[in-house]
Amino acid sequence: MEKLYNVIVADLKRHESKEGAEYAKRWHKYDNYRSYGMFAADMRNVFKQHKKEIQQLNCKQALDLACKLHSSHIEEQVQAGNYVLQQKIDCITPAKFSYLDKALDHFNSWSQVDDICVEGGKVIVPLLLQYPKEMLHLLRKWNKSKNMWKRRASVVPFTRKVGESGKFTKQGLELCDNLIWDKEDLVQKAVGWALKDMMRGDNQKVLAYVKKIRKAGVPSVIVLYALRDLPPHTRQQVLKIKPQKALH
Repeated sequence: MEKLYNVIVADLKRHESKEGAEYAKRWHKYDNYRSYGMFAADMRNVFKQHKKEIQQLNCKQALDLACKLHSSHIEEQVQAGNYVLQQKIDCITPAKFSYLDKALDHFNSWSQVDDICVEGGKVIVPLLLQYPKEMLHLLRKWNKSKNMWKRRASVVPFTRKVGESGKFTKQGLELCDNLIWDKEDLVQKAVGWALKDMMRGDNQKVLAYVKKIRKAGVPSVIVLYALRDLPPHTRQQVLKIKPQKALH
């Protein structure tokens, strides 16, 4: 495992770019963000080069490797850790969900969160579908966390096909509702994103909820994100609702 870690890191560093790292900071304007400045395509190619080696690891080796990559706090290494979990998803049973909780303690960007949480990330969503009760318990824990990245991670899984399915609308609205007064912009945007996609699965219920929170005076970024897919006349109807003075 240690040897494979060193090889993966060396391969990532070969693509290191100071200019790219500075550019990445334009999209990640918060403390402690570090990256090699790689292009996404180059990063994915490095991961794929080691796919067979990763798949041959046993569960302990794979989780140890992912932990070492995550704990680097470097963008590309963290996403490499996510890739390891994707390839060894069968190792993550509910008994190992505490591992996921600890892993997110090392995350420090929206891209790392979204990489592991959205449907294409092949980690949180498959686990939500396979172990809904246990995964919802973990998401509720993240939903109340002091860690903003965990709060974002608690609602991002309800985007895309999960949101469109309508299967988790009730739970998704519950978790979004707990964050509508969150002070962090990236959490607010995640709430709006989840509402937008859940509206595809249950338009009437979610639209009614968005109208309700618009009237309550929630941050406008949530409402604007939630309305992105709607026809112009429907958006205007919601935006014409006069917000009450927020008490939060």
